[in-house]
Amino acid sequence: AELRETNTYNSILSAIANGRNRIIEIADYIHEDQKKVSKYLTTLQTLRLIEKRVPSGENNRSKKSIYVIKDNFLRFWFRYAFTNNAYYAMLGAKEAAEEIMNDISNLMGDVFEGVCKEYLIHQAKKRKLPFIPFSIGKWWGNNPSIKAQDDVDVLAIDRSGKKAIFMECKFTSSPMPYEEYIDLVTATKAFPNIKEIHLYFVSKSGYSEPVKRQAEIDGAVLLTIDDLFK
Repeated sequence: AELRETNTYNSILSAIANGRNRIIEIADYIHEDQKKVSKYLTTLQTLRLIEKRVPSGENNRSKKSIYVIKDNFLRFWFRYAFTNNAYYAMLGAKEAAEEIMNDISNLMGDVFEGVCKEYLIHQAKKRKLPFIPFSIGKWWGNNPSIKAQDDVDVLAIDRSGKKAIFMECKFTSSPMPYEEYIDLVTATKAFPNIKEIHLYFVSKSGYSEPVKRQAEIDGAVLLTIDDLFK
């Protein structure tokens, strides 16, 4: 009701819901000029339907910025129903639901990271973290130690920029393997200025024995979904 070119806005929301998070990716998806897409994105931000995110610790003008749909139900609808409505109608409710559930972990990954972030914020307010975060959120960028792009699900950094919590969040049906543990340890090497590192892991399905042993050696925190709501 607030907009005129609803088809264009719907297409943009569909693009974002399906993982096209950068302006260039959205523009290619809907076949529009990037400057025009930028104006549409500003409108959607004003309506609080989407939000602009930058890597944790960087300012809002970062060239690495991405866009995400704020409401999880809206994100679900644009990822599945809006894009595939006619197909699902032919498939039938039962098979459509099964197909959606087979893909749901791809949607829930980002949602789960948001829950984990809220957990850290809640713990910070209760003074149960090693420090009070000055910046907190997902981080992505270049990791010189592996000469490749890397990411951290949730990165919380203190005001001095010397302390950080690195958190890995896994919404999968199998225990977290040792490789995932090492991946987070490797990601910390992208931050040579961080002198005090705290490793946090959250896994829907628990942890493998090698992860448990290494976490005990490193003093890492292993959390379950139940821990997030205590």
